[in-house]
Formats: sequence, C-alpha cells, structure tokens
Amino acid sequence: MTLKYFSFLLSVFLLLSCSQKKQESGIIKADISKLTTDFDKVVINMWGEEALGDSIKTFDTIPAKEGKFEYHFKVREPKHAYIYFLKNNKKVATLGFRDKSSKKQSFWGDILLGNENIEFNTDSVYEIIEFKGLKNYRVNFEGSPEAEMFMKGWKEPIISNKNIKQNASNFALLYKLFWSKEQYSVNQLREYSSLFSDEIKKSVPFNMLTDYINNKEKIEKFGFRENFNWVDIDNKNYTFDQVSNGKPVLLVFWASWCGPCRKEIPELKKFHNDYKDKINIVSLSIDDKYDNWKTAVEKENMPWLNLSGLPKRNNAIKKEYNIFAVPNLILLNKDGKVLLNAANDISKIINTIDKTTTI
Repeated sequence: MTLKYFSFLLSVFLLLSCSQKKQESGIIKADISKLTTDFDKVVINMWGEEALGDSIKTFDTIPAKEGKFEYHFKVREPKHAYIYFLKNNKKVATLGFRDKSSKKQSFWGDILLGNENIEFNTDSVYEIIEFKGLKNYRVNFEGSPEAEMFMKGWKEPIISNKNIKQNASNFALLYKLFWSKEQYSVNQLREYSSLFSDEIKKSVPFNMLTDYINNKEKIEKFGFRENFNWVDIDNKNYTFDQVSNGKPVLLVFWASWCGPCRKEIPELKKFHNDYKDKINIVSLSIDDKYDNWKTAVEKENMPWLNLSGLPKRNNAIKKEYNIFAVPNLILLNKDGKVLLNAANDISKIINTIDKTTTI
C-alpha cells in the first residue's frame, strides 16, 4: 500500500467519523395521507427513564395538515414517545410502531427516540385497527437506531462486546445493560461499559451504572460489614457488629409502599420465632419519606431491628447496596459476607440454614 493511498483511506475514515457525529436535535416527518387526513393536531408525549435520572415529561401539540405533520425536538438522552391525533381537540386515533426485530407482525404503542431524523410515510403503513372507539394507525418507521435496538432487546440478547463496539453511542444498549446488570460479574460489567462512546460515558445512566459496579465490587470484597451505619426510627445508630452480635444476619430490604413487602411480614415473624437463636433479622428500608417509614414500622410491630438512612440520608441504602427492587432477602454470615441472595423467597433462606451446620 502506497503512502498516498494510505493517506486517502485515512482521510475517508476521518470524514466518515465526523459525519457519524451525534445530532444535537431530531425531526419527525410523517405523511399518512393515504390512510387518513381526518385529524388536525398531533400530540407527542415524551418521557425519559425516571429510574435512570430522567424524570422530565413533555406534551407538545403541533398542527397537522392533509395527513402530514413535522415535529422538531431536542433531548439530552433518548425518550419514549407516545403519539396521538386530535380532531377539534378530541382524541381520535393513536400511532403504533412495527417491531422490525419480531418475526411476527407485532407493534409497540410507544417508541424510543433520540436526536434522530425519523420518518413515517404512506409506503410504511401496515394496518389500521380500532379499539374502544379509537383507531390505531400501525406504521413502520425509518431513522431510529435507538428504537430498533430497544425493541430488539426485548426479543433477543443484545449485550455483547461486538454489538456494543458497533453501536457504542446507542443509549438503548446502555439501558439494557443497566436493567440486566445483576446477571453479570464485576469484570463483565467493567468490560462492557468500557466499550461505550465518550458521549455516553458522560451521561447520568452511565454514572449510575458505574456506581453500581463500584458498589458491587466493594460488597463482593468486603461484604456488608464496611460502612454499615444505619439508624432506627428514634435515630439511634447501629453498626454491623451490633446487629450481628456474633450471629449470621438476614437483611430484609423493604419499603412502606411495597405491598409484597408488607404481605411477607407475618412469614418473617414466624421465621424469627423459629430461628431467632441462630439468625438475627434486620430490616433495611428504601423509603424516601421518614414519616411513611416510621408509621409502617410502628404499625407492623416487627420484633427485630428496623433501620434506614432517614431522615438525613435519603436513598442511601439503595445506593450503598445496589437495591433497586424490593422485597429482597440477603443472608449474611457473621462477618457480613453474602451467603445467599434469595430475592423474596424465604424458603430458600430456610433450606440454606437447615442444610448448613455452621454459617
């Protein structure tokens, strides 16, 4: 290969790299006039992944003419979009989106959109259905890798080194990795996360994933003994040694608003009566309102310690222990190392205790 030819290839590569830079805004262009022109306004409802730091919701109403509309938008990170039509300010129809990754003719009611140029046109319309007096215009779409990856992730595995390398700026991939993070080791998570683009690495969801990985690594290395310093409803502090008192500990992660958590309390009381000489129970609340937590603790009258970070350290237990769903039961040995994560299955805890001579 000559130096001149190599220089040419390098120039082309740099040009393509520049041309693939992420857009700063997006456009939806739609023409469904062959289907219908019987609407005069379009409402675009957009919302982010609230659990990943995006709680902003928008409702924009734009004019439509002869079955056509155009919507300009700008988002920090991809948002879900639900689109419906108005006639004389009355809702008359919705838009559905064909899942290209599905072998069946399946459709979604909302679509994940980043700052992309998306098109719905007459050539991409598949069918019209009617439900409860509303028509649903089911269409194909072009121009949204975010939407395609998001839909694909519900049907097949999409987390791999190769896929992330090829789609390093795709937020749908990051979201999928975050929601499935529990199934991967620390090393796998670090490897996958390292492959994302610099743009994604600056995002809130990526920082949340990084925090999760760091906490997971710390728990695996040191267990729950380190930084265990939580308070009861009277603001009395407890360390791990105080709650353990030389015995294994069953951590019960719960919240006052969690129905299944409250429902399993009678079963936990029975477990406490049967195993209190062997195991100490400690409930750790992920409530974000002190009064709600205090009221629930007093009402349930649990004969074991109930602790949290409230009222001063809101959401501290979530962040410290990577708890994103409750109820969750984790059995620890007397040194605070994890013996079993049983989700909300107390029978697994009992089987482990009964089959183990020393824990």
